[in-house]
Amino acid sequence: MKIFVNNLSEFEEDIRKLAREVVKGEKLKGELSITFVNDKKMKEMNKQYTKRDGVTDVLSFGFDDMPELMGDIYISISQAERQKEGDLLSELKLLTVHGILHLAGYDDRTDRERRIMREKERYYLEQ
Repeated sequence: MKIFVNNLSEFEEDIRKLAREVVKGEKLKGELSITFVNDKKMKEMNKQYTKRDGVTDVLSFGFDDMPELMGDIYISISQAERQKEGDLLSELKLLTVHGILHLAGYDDRTDRERRIMREKERYYLEQ
């Protein structure tokens, strides 16, 4: 398994280590790319891929038809900074786990789905 962390050298090792634990725990396979972007890029991507206007914190794109590639995750550093409850690294870790869980098939559209995802997030963040 290869995990690439792009545009965030300051926390690269922390993010990669956590991502590896989640990927292993969820039994995912293939290469994973995690890219940190600014609000402008995230807003463009959100509109292009989800048809929603505005900045979001994380977007995940899986590659079901390419088994050697798990997916790409994009995280807005600016949005993470605005919504953090603790330090920035903790928020980026949460968003990393959240993005990987989406690639693993979890969703957060209903209250029940959100509860399940939050439990999984806590599990990986508290290890």
